[in-house]
Amino acid sequence: MDGLVVHGYLVKYGFGAQCAVCNALISFYAKSNRIEDALMVFDEMPQRDIISWNSIIGGCASNGLYDKAVELFVRMWLEGQELDSTTLLSVMPACVQSHYSFIGGVVHGYSVRTGLISETSLGNALLDMYSNCSDWRSTNKIFRNMEQKNVVSWTAMITSYTRAGHFDKVAGLFQEMGLEGIRPDVFAITSALDAFAGNESLKHGKSVHGYAIRNGIEEVLPVANALMEMYVKCGYMEEARFIFDHVTKKDTISWNTLIGGYSRSNLANEAFTLFNEMLLQLRPNAVTMACILPAAASLSSLERGREMHAYAVRRGYLEDNFVANALVDMYVKCGALLLARRLFDMLTNKNLISWTIMIAGYGMHGRGRDAIALFEQMKGSGIQPDAGSFSAILYACSHSGLRDEGWRFFNAMRNEHRIEPKLKHYACMVDLLCHTGNLKEAYEFIETMPIEPDSSIWVSLLRGCRIHRNVKLAEKVAEMVFELEPENTGYYVLLANIYAEAERWEAVRKLKNKVGGRGLRENTGCSWIEVRGKAHIFFAENRNHPQGMRIAEFLDDVARRMQEEGHDPKKKYALMGADDAVHDEALCGHSSKLAVAFGVLNLSQGRPIRVTKNSRVCSHCHEAAKFISKMCGREIILRDSNRFHHFEEGRCSCRGYW
Repeated sequence: MDGLVVHGYLVKYGFGAQCAVCNALISFYAKSNRIEDALMVFDEMPQRDIISWNSIIGGCASNGLYDKAVELFVRMWLEGQELDSTTLLSVMPACVQSHYSFIGGVVHGYSVRTGLISETSLGNALLDMYSNCSDWRSTNKIFRNMEQKNVVSWTAMITSYTRAGHFDKVAGLFQEMGLEGIRPDVFAITSALDAFAGNESLKHGKSVHGYAIRNGIEEVLPVANALMEMYVKCGYMEEARFIFDHVTKKDTISWNTLIGGYSRSNLANEAFTLFNEMLLQLRPNAVTMACILPAAASLSSLERGREMHAYAVRRGYLEDNFVANALVDMYVKCGALLLARRLFDMLTNKNLISWTIMIAGYGMHGRGRDAIALFEQMKGSGIQPDAGSFSAILYACSHSGLRDEGWRFFNAMRNEHRIEPKLKHYACMVDLLCHTGNLKEAYEFIETMPIEPDSSIWVSLLRGCRIHRNVKLAEKVAEMVFELEPENTGYYVLLANIYAEAERWEAVRKLKNKVGGRGLRENTGCSWIEVRGKAHIFFAENRNHPQGMRIAEFLDDVARRMQEEGHDPKKKYALMGADDAVHDEALCGHSSKLAVAFGVLNLSQGRPIRVTKNSRVCSHCHEAAKFISKMCGREIILRDSNRFHHFEEGRCSCRGYW
């Protein structure tokens, strides 16, 4: 019989005012998500007992009326009603979620005075309350004073440490738990693994994995998912995949964990392969979209990104900020800045991350003025910048050579927004000063930094020395770089090329002799381009592509025409032989030029040629791309490890500084 009908009969036959009947009705309505009816029954009761109060307080809390639950608790207390452990257990979740969190301290004090705190269930509830309030010190104090602890107590304490970021304490607590004879359950294990994933503690994570194997719970889904997350966060994708493959019943969390792990590990093809497998078994959710979109971004795969966008629209996932932001980021990193901005403008619920992604996008594409305008628009909308958004705007100023504007934002961080600059902000300023040719000012800026500069700071200055041909300062800066990273041969290559461009061949020879056995060679570069849904990858000096002959003929023609027009490529590669034939061969073999040539030969006129390179583009490929853009009347968008280069009509958006 329907509960409402029963209520009607009870009222009709005179039982509606009985306390026990009303208590049952309050419980019924609360559990049926009809809390207004429960409140009406409560308010009309002629007499109430402790069960009445506990039922309505608990009902309000479970239905999300946290403020009302706290209000009723205070009213109960003021009316002199007796409080028991159930009352306190009912109101504590509301204390965490309401605007009256201080009431939790009152509840704690009352439990101490009345001795109710000795009940393990109440102690556990207090642990959970303080943990949710991020008060790990109070959590720890209560835990240490508890007379009787069960597995819930230990799990709550592990969770508290994890939320507070005290990951190092979790390993000791987990071990102590075993010594006390408490057997960790699934919740304790997953909580511990969350902590070990948080600080990438593989050693402790493996220890918990071993415990799970010995107790036969390795394939219990929450444990398996937590193990995968731990291995993913620690960068051990093979171990994560092994667990994934041995879980018989996977849920979306399982798939999302591994797809996200592949994306973050720059294993984009593996991420898409797994995503396609998932489509055959489960429907991807919004989290899946947020996990797979970075893979499309890392590949600069605009076609795949658009497919993901269409899927997200069909499923209604664009309302999710994580998905929307990931889509904007994908379009930015695929070189489709107009599409990124169009989508950004359509977002109805922009957050700080949305604005920061778009500002950084303008910076990557060398559009500093647009980045500044958007930054000011963000502030005008009421959203205040954080360290990340200041990093994005300084990056934009750096790549556009906006020296005065960069200084203004850098000073505003501390003076107006009380944000202390970090290394990444100092690095942007050094890069900006180098970009604008202020090498001496950059050096003095580094010398006066309040935090110790790392190698990235000095390398920015070293690159600036190369662009502006300041060999004397380069030698001084290189000493700092070599001291910080003596084994990184790439920095020796950089100095050697600075010497070579100044025709200091004796210095090149001495540097080679100095590093000797370290193998002074540049890392193998690769570039790729997507044509008709297929990625074509080109490696330096690799002629094994099926269209290798056509590409070589095209580049020979480009080289001939460049020479005819006075654009003879520089042949000052410090780490190659002196034979011009060797140089010319190397110049034709650069991966970016191969990919651009392939794009010209295979993409119809009018379509942009989008190329991605895994490292900074070299000056030869850069000059070739500029020339090809004019020679063929093509728009070339080249994304290297540092920024985007837009080539049109023989000009590049970077204006010669990258």
